[in-house]
Amino acid sequence: MSVARIVGFVLLRLLWCLAAFAIACGAPATLAEPSPTELLQKASANLKDAKTAHIDGTGSFSISSGLNISFDFKLNGDVEIPDKSRLTTDMSLLGQSVSVDTITIGGRTFSKGLTGSGWSESAANDPQGAVLDPLGQTDLSAVTTVTEVDRPVIDGRNTRHLSYTIDQSKLVEKMKSSQSGTTPTLTVSGATGRGEIWIRTDDNQIVRQLVTLSVDMAGDIGIPSASPTSGKGAFEISFDLKFSHLGEPVSPAITAPPTQ
Repeated sequence: MSVARIVGFVLLRLLWCLAAFAIACGAPATLAEPSPTELLQKASANLKDAKTAHIDGTGSFSISSGLNISFDFKLNGDVEIPDKSRLTTDMSLLGQSVSVDTITIGGRTFSKGLTGSGWSESAANDPQGAVLDPLGQTDLSAVTTVTEVDRPVIDGRNTRHLSYTIDQSKLVEKMKSSQSGTTPTLTVSGATGRGEIWIRTDDNQIVRQLVTLSVDMAGDIGIPSASPTSGKGAFEISFDLKFSHLGEPVSPAITAPPTQ
């Protein structure tokens, strides 16, 4: 598999998950100041209720599987919760600049900028995509520990800065269930996730999220390996996302593009 194809595959899987970010359940509002856990749940519900948001972010990806690859990327675009997004990702690999446009609608992923000049649709629900879906895997229903870090002012508005960890068993189980009906399957031997969220205090909306996911896997991961044991790999993905224009109409509307 060529480096360009590996990078293209990774980008598609990275971007597919962004529209599914706000899927955690909300908690009833209280008159007293909510605890960190209650605030996190409420903010997730509020983002879902807003239905739309603009995203600007940065991130990094690394994989070690005999062939080591790592790169940083920038992304921006719009999401319509729960299952639509239109994003542009820019990155540099081996001295070459790459810009990829991606549209996701109801689990379908369309991309432009990897090969040719038109749009192409990728296969959905493959096992590799289940692993390379950090935001989908770290939905807030899997949070085990939430603590408050500090209360900074962001863009002139007060926020509460929270940190959280992900329940490893729930994270692994979700990865396995995402592979249901696909062959071959991947064995996840270790998965850890952690995150930080900044939430405005006046309207309980998320304005920034930092997520890091690390995974050890074995099986057909689709990437060449120099290891004597075929198909072993370690992944780490991080995102630093900023949310704005919450609840504002997305224009033009996010629709499926014509494919080649």
